[in-house]
Amino acid sequence: MSQLESKKHVIYILGTVAFFLFSIADTIIKLIGDLYKDTVIFSIASFSAIIPVLFYLLYRKSLEEIKTSNYKLHFIRGILMTLTYYFVVKGIILLPLSIAYPIILSAPVLLSIMGIVILKESIYLSKIISLILAMIAVFMVSGFSLNAGFNALGVIFLILGVISLACLDFTVRVYGKSERTMALTFYSMGITGIIFTVFSINHYKDIALYDFLIMVGAGLIDGVAMMILIYSLRRIEASFFSITHYSQIIFGIIISIVVFNHYPSIIELCGAILIIISGYLVYSKLKKLN
Repeated sequence: MSQLESKKHVIYILGTVAFFLFSIADTIIKLIGDLYKDTVIFSIASFSAIIPVLFYLLYRKSLEEIKTSNYKLHFIRGILMTLTYYFVVKGIILLPLSIAYPIILSAPVLLSIMGIVILKESIYLSKIISLILAMIAVFMVSGFSLNAGFNALGVIFLILGVISLACLDFTVRVYGKSERTMALTFYSMGITGIIFTVFSINHYKDIALYDFLIMVGAGLIDGVAMMILIYSLRRIEASFFSITHYSQIIFGIIISIVVFNHYPSIIELCGAILIIISGYLVYSKLKKLN
């Protein structure tokens, strides 16, 4: 195994750890999601997620990394991040993770379509098959969720979250070369926290200290996971690294069983497998091209 391939394997492991941490944070918020106003939980978690980023910047003495002149971009990303966070986490709270994650991970499908239509990116057979498989999976899992009596609003939230997430990722694809990753992360999370705080005024006084610490903990875990992603994305092509994202489906199934005692149906498992295959098709094609 070459040194480059060995390095990629280490980065893949780090990516898997990052998405495991995201899954843990989602689980924590899901457990307390019904106890307080949703925007209160989101605002505390959003601001807490910035703390590891700030510690990293201070440790590196590299505040230059968040300097920017494109404030309009960061404001738009902040709004998109707010919508993504709200819709996705609300969907996660209302639905089992084994249903939520396959729907959420269809976002790359919409992103690919946007790239083809807007950026005129090349299209090839494996990408077409990948898109078709992902769409089938989303319809399967969503349809099963509705037919099985799970919260229909949760499915709607997740679909809206997928749309906003794809738009958020699209801004990175378009402006990622001119704006640093740290700046994109720092400002979007900061603006998200501010927006949620505005909608949470007068709702903070009844929060128990223990629950507050849980919300902070979820945010800190998200922040650490973001740091791992930033570290990894600087050392390997984003197109290769994206395959680790699909590990979250597996974590979702395990957490659903162990924590929430929800055993996924055959439809949920098939949908998850189709999403994973869809992602691998794009990954394998990119690997051949590179």
